[in-house]
Amino acid sequence: MQANVEAILALIGTGFIGLLVVLMINETRCLISGSDPMTDGIHDLSHRFPRSMYALAVVVGLVLGHLFWI
Repeated sequence: MQANVEAILALIGTGFIGLLVVLMINETRCLISGSDPMTDGIHDLSHRFPRSMYALAVVVGLVLGHLFWI
C-alpha cells in the first residue's frame, strides 16, 4: 500500500468530519440530559485567546480555499 498526498489529505479530512460528527452527537446528548457539552470548553478557549482563534480561522480558510479553488 502506497500513501500519496491525496490519500493522506482524504484521511485527515475524514477524521476532521468524524470529529465534528462526534461533537454534534455529544451536543445533542447534553441538550437532552441537561449537562454541559464538550464544545463549551472550545467556546471558553476562543474567548480566552481571541487573536489566536482568529488566526487559526484565517489559516483554515486559506487552506480550504486553496484546496477547493477551481
